[in-house]
Amino acid sequence: MRSISPGLFARLMKLPDSTRADLLEFLGETPVADAQLASMLDSMAVRTLSERRQFTLETR
Repeated sequence: MRSISPGLFARLMKLPDSTRADLLEFLGETPVADAQLASMLDSMAVRTLSERRQFTLETR
């Protein structure tokens, strides 16, 4: 079993619950290099931020 670097794990834990659960499930079944995981986290963070902004604008 391959471990996740502490910095990447901390970033992963900041994701919303459902996103984090999906990613952890994926990581449990698929070998992923640190650089690839960092890229995935960057993409998910951008998408999550975009969704939050859209939700905020729609509720105003």
